[in-house]
Amino acid sequence: MKFLYFESGGDATNGVCLPASSFVGADIAANNIVDLYFNGLGAANANECKIPLNCTAGKTKEVVEALSKALDQGAATFVVVADDTNSEYISSHITSCGTIVLT
Repeated sequence: MKFLYFESGGDATNGVCLPASSFVGADIAANNIVDLYFNGLGAANANECKIPLNCTAGKTKEVVEALSKALDQGAATFVVVADDTNSEYISSHITSCGTIVLT
């Protein structure tokens, strides 16, 4: 099973690790924001999740392509998609992870 890691804010206290199988899709919210959606988290207070990725203006397609490759390729079971604390991203076009919203 593959897991995707996200951490926003740069203080390592606002993060989430989700199974890749819960990924629903991506929405280009603006020319510099890609919203990612996840379902079925099973938590008592959260069944859905929205994670905005802030990116270089005009490079949203490249960010979605990088995510697609991470989901599809390789044997890695733990993929860091966006980690603001360590400035680690699956695409050089991601500038930060926005506020993670659990609903």
